[in-house]
Amino acid sequence: MSYSRSVDNLAKALAVLIVEEENYSYIDKLGYAPSKDLALYYLREALRDLHSLIRGGGFEKPYAKKLLSQINLDDAERAIENIGKIATRRELREYLSMLASKALAISAKALLKEEKEEGG
Repeated sequence: MSYSRSVDNLAKALAVLIVEEENYSYIDKLGYAPSKDLALYYLREALRDLHSLIRGGGFEKPYAKKLLSQINLDDAERAIENIGKIATRRELREYLSMLASKALAISAKALLKEEKEEGG
């Protein structure tokens, strides 16, 4: 099963929280979630915070707002649904590790671009 595009979009949503709020807690929790229900709970909490950010419109970091505009929410939803289809703990760990790793990579790229623009 290919998760690439859907995971990328969910990872972007998590990356927005990293870039804008410097909040790594969801990534840390997801990376070690031992069950599907706990993983979904952590995602719900992260997406609730993202929703709050969107409604508040209070983006201070331009790259966080840019990342948000690149998210395909249908694909992000599919990534969440895919968690429900995972059959083993090993697959769950792999999926969540990939999601967390991609979120970190995406946020790092955004932060580097932001630093370059600020620095010169």
